[in-house]
Amino acid sequence: MLIVIFFVFLRWSLDWALTRWGAKWQVRGIEDTAVIPLVFLVGSLFGFVTTPFFNTHIRTNEFEADMYGLNASRQPDGFAQAAIHLGEYRKMSPGPVEEWIFFDHPSGRNRIRAAMRWKAENLQLFIPKAEQ
Repeated sequence: MLIVIFFVFLRWSLDWALTRWGAKWQVRGIEDTAVIPLVFLVGSLFGFVTTPFFNTHIRTNEFEADMYGLNASRQPDGFAQAAIHLGEYRKMSPGPVEEWIFFDHPSGRNRIRAAMRWKAENLQLFIPKAEQ
């Protein structure tokens, strides 16, 4: 669906730009190969605008995958340790806007917080059977 939206936006923006500046740029129409730089420009702008939304979608899926892994392994401390190691090459604690725009995975801080929240909500899993 997004591809269809992109091509509709591309066609509309090319028609608009060529109507406005086509004669000045000496581009005869959309079938002219001289329009290719404009196609790349419009595609880049579209990608720039949609990147935060794609990243949010991917980040949400990654968070759900993290929760699935915690439920399957029941190792929140190990997961937190892995998130700390990932912080060696990624910023551990970005600001909210920075994370929204640039991060396609949850930040290390958010992953550790989620693991510790999961641990607190599931403490009964860590109590030996004899004590229950």
